[in-house]
Amino acid sequence: HACFLISRRTMAGEPNPRSDPVPEEEELQTMAEKESWLRARGVEIESPEDRRRAAESKAKLAHPLDHVEGITRRVKYVKIPCDASRPFEQLEAILAHDAHGDILPDVLAPTFAGGGSIDSNAAREQAVRQLGAKGLELSQSALENATKQGSAETFALVRPSATNGHRGVYLYLDEVGMLKSLPPNDRADGLAKQCGFDGVRFYGDMYIGAVQSEPSPMCNVDFHVRDLDSSSEWLKRAGAENFEYNQNMKQLQDAMREKGGMSGGFGNADGGMPGGSGEKYAWTQTDDEVEIVVSAPAGTKARDVVVTFKPRSLTVGLKGPESGSPLVSIDNTFRATRPDESTWTMDGDKVVVTLAKMDEQVWHELLGLPNE
Repeated sequence: HACFLISRRTMAGEPNPRSDPVPEEEELQTMAEKESWLRARGVEIESPEDRRRAAESKAKLAHPLDHVEGITRRVKYVKIPCDASRPFEQLEAILAHDAHGDILPDVLAPTFAGGGSIDSNAAREQAVRQLGAKGLELSQSALENATKQGSAETFALVRPSATNGHRGVYLYLDEVGMLKSLPPNDRADGLAKQCGFDGVRFYGDMYIGAVQSEPSPMCNVDFHVRDLDSSSEWLKRAGAENFEYNQNMKQLQDAMREKGGMSGGFGNADGGMPGGSGEKYAWTQTDDEVEIVVSAPAGTKARDVVVTFKPRSLTVGLKGPESGSPLVSIDNTFRATRPDESTWTMDGDKVVVTLAKMDEQVWHELLGLPNE
């Protein structure tokens, strides 16, 4: 069966109109009829075909045919073949000059297309572990589509922080490499171990690149073969930085739980992506968005609400007599967002805020570290 994503977003800062219920006498038999009915009521529908075309369009933007000074820029990254007898390979991507965020997943996705068939039973077992009962709905066609189109997953070897000059280093891998039964990549495993990640296993050819998060916006920067040398400063510091990061996150979680300001965190009860709740709000996430549902006083209308988006902060407040302390004020989100693509809408007495992620990374918390 086709699967559609129904988005509540309209123009940034504007509430979304609510559609009327389906009249009992109006039976919608086909997917096309359902889609048409929803579109007629202002609901945005994104079908698998829409997503495929959008991905192709995005990939074309990430792959201009020629470098044009002032319009495009070159970014270096490295291939780590799974065959250890083959040397590391210096590669180069040509990106739009003003491209921001981590673009390499889009650049590399086509390289992971094909390469073997997926073990459907293993795929469903993994989906159930990650998504709970919803993982059982994973169809064979969806598995085949993931193999044919290619999809890149990222693994943070070092996250951007003040101690490393806000330069992060990431591995890029085939999202379903293990399910394709690709050969293990021992060199990538060893690299992760050097960074403090024991027991991590990677499969198939891998890529490694870097991002710079400050000054904002985040963008891809050069990563050279020589940066893989064990004497590289980033690699020598990686283990200690990751240990400190994990300790800081644990302290932050403990402090918030003691104050009753958080529940959830590292995964939902059904095994899904991390989410949680705080005073007057609850949050969930998808690969590319974070949704925050904020409780407002009874009778609150869209015209009473003011929402301020910034790359690493969010404020939801009220206008007029009810103004004062905001309903929710988040000074430092777990990762950067795209303010121009973030939206909000009203759902009864709740303000539903949708933050567009700067990159498709999992947020383990809603709040980030103060100096990250």
